[in-house]
Amino acid sequence: MNWLDDITAKDLPEQYHEMAATIGVENTLKLAEKFPKQPFYFIGLEVVIEKKKKDYIRKNFKGNNHKELAKATGYSERWVYEILKGEKDDKQVDLF
Repeated sequence: MNWLDDITAKDLPEQYHEMAATIGVENTLKLAEKFPKQPFYFIGLEVVIEKKKKDYIRKNFKGNNHKELAKATGYSERWVYEILKGEKDDKQVDLF
């Protein structure tokens, strides 16, 4: 038995409690060992997530599945229409 197995989240400093609850004590200890004495600040991933959702909508648009795409991404149908505004439908023939 490894002596580290006896460490619980309560044994860690308070600032680690939420991290340990989220990723586990073992992973929290690994991070603390890998990055000693370094403060962590995780920037929000909203920009990355928003870009990926928009890419998903553009990639999976079939011409009439706005509602399905809205449901899959958590966006409103109206916002899906806005994202797709200006996108040329590959199936539509250019008359000019």
